[in-house]
Amino acid sequence: MAKRNLSKQQLRNIKAHKSLHDDFSSATTGLVISHRGKLIELETYDSKTVFCQYRQNLGAIVAGDKVLYLPQDNSEYGIICQILPRINALVRPSKLRADDRTMAANIDQIIIMLAVNPTPIEHYIDRYLVAAHHMQVQPVIVLNKMDLFLTSDNQCQLHNIIELYQRLGYQVITCSALNHDNLQNLKGLLQHKTSIIVGQSGVGKSETLNSLFGHVVTLTGEVSEQNSRGKHTTTSARLFHLDKDTHIIDSPGIREFGIWHLDKAEIFSGFQEFSELDNECRFRNCDHSENTKGCAINQAVKDGKVNKQRLINYHRLIYEYFENNK
Repeated sequence: MAKRNLSKQQLRNIKAHKSLHDDFSSATTGLVISHRGKLIELETYDSKTVFCQYRQNLGAIVAGDKVLYLPQDNSEYGIICQILPRINALVRPSKLRADDRTMAANIDQIIIMLAVNPTPIEHYIDRYLVAAHHMQVQPVIVLNKMDLFLTSDNQCQLHNIIELYQRLGYQVITCSALNHDNLQNLKGLLQHKTSIIVGQSGVGKSETLNSLFGHVVTLTGEVSEQNSRGKHTTTSARLFHLDKDTHIIDSPGIREFGIWHLDKAEIFSGFQEFSELDNECRFRNCDHSENTKGCAINQAVKDGKVNKQRLINYHRLIYEYFENNK
């Protein structure tokens, strides 16, 4: 869809309306599809597209938000005057605490997408799982690009990832967006939900969307041969309708996703197998560090009941929490 620009006269009309009127009696509801520069793209209840300016004091308006807006100029344009209460929001914190970035809102499910290439960064998985736990939404781990050549090293890593997270009770599926392998399984998991697809740049989020829809809905990028990192193709989150009850939000590729806006207890609760053992530690204030005397979690790692990498990932997140909250 081509980007719309407001004419100078339309901008003057909107500014005049904003300054003279605070009567929301003519406001109607809309669903935010995307943030497009200085305009917000909305969809109305009858599936019409409206491009809106917004009041600066409203804060971040993101894909998935439901809003009230005042129609202008035969309903092609409008002014957003209120964000309706959110069920939840996926937040990407900034090291500048005042600049935390809300990525999407009103989500039922987080699709954590990995790929054979770029190689999965395992602590990213746990970051998203903690975020999903905090938001009280269902996470699904998807391993894409299974059509690519598997070496002995990455095959072992992928097998370990699948085995670990399935054993913990998470839904894990493999697919190839390029070859359309197992996409029907993924499609079934998406039905009747609003899902956001997250993951490193280059894992094939846009490619997967195009395959699910059967046509190009978003641009795809390549993975750099030099560093195996993806090139950013999605610049802001955008909501797509797979059908009238199934919505998918495509998020920008993220190389860093922190969760230091959560406190220590919230991070800990996101590691479900740790929570089950917490009361068994000798000391109530146990920090679960390696070789801590009487730590039930460290003992479980030694006994092979808890995965060591998960404990390493947990301590990495706790370290980042303290570093970013000094």
